[in-house]
Parts: sequence; C-alpha cells; structure tokens
Amino acid sequence: MIAAIVHKEFTSTLRDGRLLTLGCALLVLFIGFFLASTFELQQLRQEKDSVGITAKAQWNTQSVKNPHAAAHYGIYVFKPDSPVAALDPGLRPFIGQSLWLEPHKRNLMRFNPSEDQILANRFGQASTSFVLYALLPLLILALTFNSVSQERERGTLRMLHSLGLNAKALVFGKLLGLLAAFTLVLSPALLIALMLLQQRFTLNADDVLRLMLLLTAFLIYYSIFVAVAIAASAYFKTSRVTLFFLLAFWLGGVFIAPRLGAVAAQTLIALPSTQQFWADIKEDIEHGLNNDGSQEQRVKAFEAKILQQYNVSRKEDLPVGFVSLNRQFNDGYSSRVHALHFDQLRDKFSQQQQLTHLASWLGPSLAVRSIAMSLAGMDLAHQRHFEDAAEEYRHYFINLTEDLDRERSHGTERTAKGEEADWRSVKDFEYTAPNLSFALQAAQLDLLVLLLWLAIALILLNLSAKRLTP
Repeated sequence: MIAAIVHKEFTSTLRDGRLLTLGCALLVLFIGFFLASTFELQQLRQEKDSVGITAKAQWNTQSVKNPHAAAHYGIYVFKPDSPVAALDPGLRPFIGQSLWLEPHKRNLMRFNPSEDQILANRFGQASTSFVLYALLPLLILALTFNSVSQERERGTLRMLHSLGLNAKALVFGKLLGLLAAFTLVLSPALLIALMLLQQRFTLNADDVLRLMLLLTAFLIYYSIFVAVAIAASAYFKTSRVTLFFLLAFWLGGVFIAPRLGAVAAQTLIALPSTQQFWADIKEDIEHGLNNDGSQEQRVKAFEAKILQQYNVSRKEDLPVGFVSLNRQFNDGYSSRVHALHFDQLRDKFSQQQQLTHLASWLGPSLAVRSIAMSLAGMDLAHQRHFEDAAEEYRHYFINLTEDLDRERSHGTERTAKGEEADWRSVKDFEYTAPNLSFALQAAQLDLLVLLLWLAIALILLNLSAKRLTP
C-alpha cells in the first residue's frame, strides 16, 4: 500500500507545474551563485599563493643585517581554503585573510573583507549557502503545505478513509514520494556543482567525503521541512492556516533564530575591546602571572642564572650574545602571556557559538549552517587550528634568527650579521588542514541538534496520522 502512495505522490509532484517552475528558477539562482562563489574562491586561492610566494621571496632576499632585525621584517602566512568552501564561505568574510608573524608579539588575523563593505551591501549579500538553507526549504513548503489538506478539501481523503487506508501509510508515503521527487529535480544542480568543483579544484578523498556528508546533512534538513509540512497539512483543517503556520516556522528558523542566538550570545558572553585586550596582555607581561614577579625582577633573576651558568661575573664576558639570550627569555614569557589571553578570547568565541544553539528550538537552520561551516573548514575550530600552527611556525623562525644572533655575538655586543643563505635556511610555512574526523568532532553538537529535529519532525508526522480525520 505504501509503495502505491509513494509512486502516486512522486508522479503527481513531478507533473505539478509549480515544481518545474520554482525548481528551474532556484536552479538558475543556485548555478549563478555557485559560479560566482567558485570563481571568487579560485581567485582568492591564487592571490594567497601569489602573495605568499612573494612575501617568502622578499624574506629570502634580505640584505646583510642583524638576524633580529631580519626577524622584524616578518612573514605573512595564509590559511588555505577547502574547495568545499565554495558551497559555504562560513566565517571567511569576517575573520581576516592573512596573519603577520613577527618577534615579541602574536597578532590577530588581518584584512577582514567585511570591513571594506558598506552596511547596505552586507544586508544585500546572498550566496550559494543562502539558496541551500533558506530558499530550497521555502520551495519545499510551497509545494507541500496542501499535500493533505487539499485532499480533505476536495473530498478524496474521505474516500480513502472509507476504503480503510491506513493514515500512517498515507503521510509517510507522501513523505517518501515528495522527497524522491525533490531529489530528482534538484539532482542536476548537484551534478553541475560537482563538475565545476572538479574542473576548478583538485579534490582529494577528504574533500569528497566532506561533500558527501554535507549533502547528507542537507537531505536530513530538507526531510525535516517535508515532514513538518505534511504533519501541519494533516493537522490543520484548511490549506490557508497550514501555509501561515509553515511560513512562520520558516521565518523563525531561517532568519529569527540565528539573530536571537547571536544577541543572546553577545549579551551573556561579553568580549573585551581591542584596546582592552592588548592592554591586559601588556599589564601581565610587565607585572607577571601567578606571582612570577615583575618584568624587571624576572630579567635580573635570569641574568644571575646565566652568569652562574657560564661561570662569569659580567655580561660582557659571556662567550655568547647576552642580548639575544635576554630577548629569547622575555619573548618566551611574552608568548606564554599571549597564549593565555588568546585562548581566553577564543574560548569566549566558542562559548558564544554554543549559546547560539539555545535558539535552535525555533528551527533546524542554525544547526545545518554550523555543520556546513565545519565541513567546509570555515568555522572557529578550523581557524583556531590554523592560528596555532602559525604560532608554532612563528616560534620556529624567531628562535632560529635568535640562535644566529646569539652564536655570532659575545657578551653585550650587537655585531652579529646574517646573509641571504641564513634567510633561505628558514623553511616555508606548510600547513596541513585537519581531516574529516576533526570537522565531525567540531560539529557533533550541531549534528545532534539536526538529528533531534528530524526525530521531532517524524514524531509530529506520526501524531498527525493518528489524529487525521476526513
């Protein structure tokens, strides 16, 4: 029986002119946004590669100078973007494009694209992800809001009821039939997207798995809307009331919930201003952490330790450069303070992200958007992984230049010199993005929320079948 219902719903949906018209319109929108997104991502990756190569070449070709002076020239590094980011740019427009590595301090990401946009452009932005999480659910609701109520209004539901048709088989058959029809109509867009990605980027096994899981997440997301729409159509007496309810559900889940979550997070978890952030770091460096003593006290104790270690009474008699040793000691403590404050700041970002899930009860949109960002590698967890790798590289090349300075100086001299061969000995920054398991761990709460919404939708569908009356 249920197979016949699935077949009937599948064929009737495909014959419906609304699906063809709206589906083609959304297909054109999707392809247009996706072409623009892939072009932007491809251009951005080329620019990052080009600037990165140029910056490293400039580092390598520095003139003869003091190694520490060379370190102050600094190195720019860039986070590579996954091809999956063409489907969802995630946090990329808001977190900066490059990271400058220099001695003595750890920097925040620079060149935030959103800062270059006027306010009107920010509100007018649309993307491939917007079509996927906002417009496609609206298409689903437009085609399914009257899936049961229309049959009640036409009298066919009474006929089916008189024939002894099982209500649960009816609603779940409609669910499967509608999902099959939507999948068939939307499959060309997915095939075109995959072809474009293969043409413009090199996809590895991890990228393919991320794309498959992202597709699965969106199929679950759309199944939730179909199930809720059929349940509402079966519960409410008229198609008009059903449509109003589903539009409210769509607006609440897609637009209101993310904003309520963001407001709640900003209200409950306050972030320090930029000025306060750097002022706190400076304060802790000068006065010390956990009774470590002030910077002056720490330096005096370190000097005494070095003199005792080399068995000399004056800094000038040291066989190595004391200036470099002292810098490394101070930079080590500074890095410890920076790490503490950066971790506290990023922990607050993570807490804000978790608080946004309090608004997920209004709809599954927030969960699927977070999953998409994680699978695209454009979320907070992936950004933090990159910044930690960049900080490790900063320690490497700064310590290397300090070693050159220390070994080529004596006492308090500052006569050490380095040349091009020394600068070229600094290896390139090679960042390896985390694998799929890292993304799944970062998105585990969102996956749980999405599956919970699916369970709720199916429960509502089952309850509507029990209360279904002609």
